[in-house]
Amino acid sequence: MHCLGFSLNLLFYDSKYLNVETPGGVARRTPNQDQEVIAGFLKAFDRLGEDENKKTDLRRQLVKFQNKQGMFRTTHVRIDAITMGLISWWSTYGSKTPELAEIAIRVLSQLIAVIQQRECGALTLTFTISKETDSMLRVLTN
Repeated sequence: MHCLGFSLNLLFYDSKYLNVETPGGVARRTPNQDQEVIAGFLKAFDRLGEDENKKTDLRRQLVKFQNKQGMFRTTHVRIDAITMGLISWWSTYGSKTPELAEIAIRVLSQLIAVIQQRECGALTLTFTISKETDSMLRVLTN
């Protein structure tokens, strides 16, 4: 599902993002240029739909999105891809790819929730460590 989330995240198709080298100096590529990501989202599509027609529709809709065809090519849609949140963007512009938009909203919502949980856990851990460190410092200085 991570590959599918990666493929449906608008940031990874943005030219400004793609023009920045990775920390290792490797040029960035769009998700549809990465064979591992392609294999991952195809597996995810297989798990999401039993019907071959639905899988075919999903692949066609993904191609429209990735290749910026139709509405996805327009300037305002591309600007909003950078300025809007992922869920809002898919809710607003997913009408031409309804099955893909439904999956995008579901998958990206799950990934966002996991990230928020991890960040919240990290903050709690940091707070706990800080309190323990503070307590130890008080004992040592008294």
